[in-house]
Amino acid sequence: MARFWNRWIGRSTSSSSNHRKRDRKMKSLRRRMKPETLEPRQLLAATVFDNELIPENTSQDDMSPVMDASTIVNRLNGNPSSDFVPVQTSATNSEYSTSERAIEIRSIDGTGNNLANPALGTAGTDLIRLARNDYADGVAEPAGEDRRSAREISNAISAADIEGITSERDLTSFVFLWSQFLDHDIGLSLEPENAEDAVAFDIEVPSNDFLFDPLGTGDVSIRLTRSEFAEGTGTSIDNPAEQVNATTIWIDGSQIYGSNQEVADSLREFAAGRLLIRDDGLLRADDEGNLLAGDIRAAENIGLTSLYTLFVREHNRLADEISEADPELTDEEIYQQARAIVIAELQSITYNEYLPALLGEDVLDPYEGYDASVDPSMSNEFSTAAFRFGYSTLNDTLGFYGNDGLDAEESIPLPEAFFNAPLLEETGIDSVLKAEASTLSQETNLKVVDGLRNIFFEEPGSGGLDLVSLIIQRGRDHGLADLNSVREAIGLAPYESFAEITSDVELQDQLETLYSDVNDIDLWVGLLAEDHAEGSSLGETSTHIIADQFERLRDGDRLYYENTMTDREIGDIENMTLADLIELNTNNSSLQSNVFFFTPSIAGTIIADSDSLATEQLAIRDGFENQDDGQASGDRQPSTGVAGVTLELLDREENLVETTITDSDGNYQFNSFDRSGKYQVRIAASSGVTVIGSDSINVLIRNGDSHLENINFAVMV
Repeated sequence: MARFWNRWIGRSTSSSSNHRKRDRKMKSLRRRMKPETLEPRQLLAATVFDNELIPENTSQDDMSPVMDASTIVNRLNGNPSSDFVPVQTSATNSEYSTSERAIEIRSIDGTGNNLANPALGTAGTDLIRLARNDYADGVAEPAGEDRRSAREISNAISAADIEGITSERDLTSFVFLWSQFLDHDIGLSLEPENAEDAVAFDIEVPSNDFLFDPLGTGDVSIRLTRSEFAEGTGTSIDNPAEQVNATTIWIDGSQIYGSNQEVADSLREFAAGRLLIRDDGLLRADDEGNLLAGDIRAAENIGLTSLYTLFVREHNRLADEISEADPELTDEEIYQQARAIVIAELQSITYNEYLPALLGEDVLDPYEGYDASVDPSMSNEFSTAAFRFGYSTLNDTLGFYGNDGLDAEESIPLPEAFFNAPLLEETGIDSVLKAEASTLSQETNLKVVDGLRNIFFEEPGSGGLDLVSLIIQRGRDHGLADLNSVREAIGLAPYESFAEITSDVELQDQLETLYSDVNDIDLWVGLLAEDHAEGSSLGETSTHIIADQFERLRDGDRLYYENTMTDREIGDIENMTLADLIELNTNNSSLQSNVFFFTPSIAGTIIADSDSLATEQLAIRDGFENQDDGQASGDRQPSTGVAGVTLELLDREENLVETTITDSDGNYQFNSFDRSGKYQVRIAASSGVTVIGSDSINVLIRNGDSHLENINFAVMV
């Protein structure tokens, strides 16, 4: 397997001592798909692999001619027919023996990971609890019977301001997107399939709710059905109700491949190891319009659908590479090898990019190898509360951006992005993924945009949904303990006052009005009310719960990529960032290196200039406009900078974004950007200086790595 590893993932060899370092030079050598298509692809240039035995006859675009590609395969393969021999291909884990070592393939349903307990982590197992349940009767009746209506709480503390508050740590919309995509891999609680088994747990709407009950009838409610109990639970205090996780617990791509063999088989071409996909590169749908994917939630929003589509394309890209490298391999062998790499990519992105972005660096304990005693099971507190932070980060619109960072399509209101997969037939996934990487998310807190809090079926008063209310009510349905009880259960000191939870005085008062007792706060509310932990975008309790869950998912997974792969393979996997993967499978070519952060900047100097130097400065000013990542042409260091000059940053609609003042050397810098696109830097009229030439310069921010320098102005002094 290692023999063709680099060829499959399109990377050069990286040493184990430096396997986390990203080799940006290789980016231009990788093959990219044509826009929104899945065309047959040739092998990468032989020079990528740094092997003196491989010919270097490549085309101008660094692609090997077909004849040379065949030569490469033949020389490297040796005896390809003996490289992989399947031992078994059932739903349980299978093992491929190679000339180098045996490589175990994950079962689709998660069985067999823990050899002593083969059912651990499989689809259909119970959620566990970190704290004792808080059911009203200790058995199954919902918690919080004496608390206020979830809708009343939502109205009081979660109504977002129109302008919103963007992420203080410069996180992009990809944080929510990956959170949801990952959630669809590791967790799903279902309501009963049969109507006769459904138990209503509706949310009371206050009579003064002018949106959901404008006539003040007091008879309006938001519908909710209780989650299904695990079979045999909920019979006594010693056997309380527990909920079921319908997916495998492992980070194993079950949202792509399914959690049972029937679903997995329905997604395959059964030819050349490929997954089913349309000719235009989008997901297929069944006769009823349901998307064919490993999870039933693939159409939840077009951002998620785009990620589902991306990873089906990635699987097929790898399958094509593997098939070309060794034509003797069977469909099953190609499928399993491509699947193994995709799963490793999912795990690497999660642990090396996503979690450090969300929680901060070094929050998780270092990986020390597989521990069979670790229980990776999903905790109810994680799945029903802590990992539902992402809805607070959503913006009220969703954009579509081109490679230049500008709008490719008109943005749409957030509700129009939900369950609207056909829209991708018009926009494609490229512009969606580019926009998610080029837009700051909202700050993680209790504020949620109206597009999620006030979703109307028709006109106000005709019924609707409030996602905040549903999350709070679902926590009560599952019998989640209150914030302080959970803190004590996980080894944290309970809060003694509302002021200890948050430094926001207004929020302190709101919490005290709604709950009165600091020991009776709904878990989700308490988690998002907390001040953020240092270096994290979440509070102390959320950070602890999420870190604990992902440590157990990693350490309790015998087939985790760092436990099964060689140092070289680990290095290659970790060298493949999410940005790389997007650019390999779409027409995007201008993403920042880490799509979870958006941190562009503009810098320059106000120069005290003579008329002659000013003329030269104006002559090169066009070179400054739209310059990306570096200094403009005509760069020179002025002899004198002017301190105390006020500059303004305006967005594409000429709204004031930020104001700054030059330092003692005349230098300035802007860092406040909520998206890519056109901006304008200008000297404020109040500065009282005489500008030589124009007092403004237009610039283009293409991505989160755009650092524009030498955006200079000349003034007379």
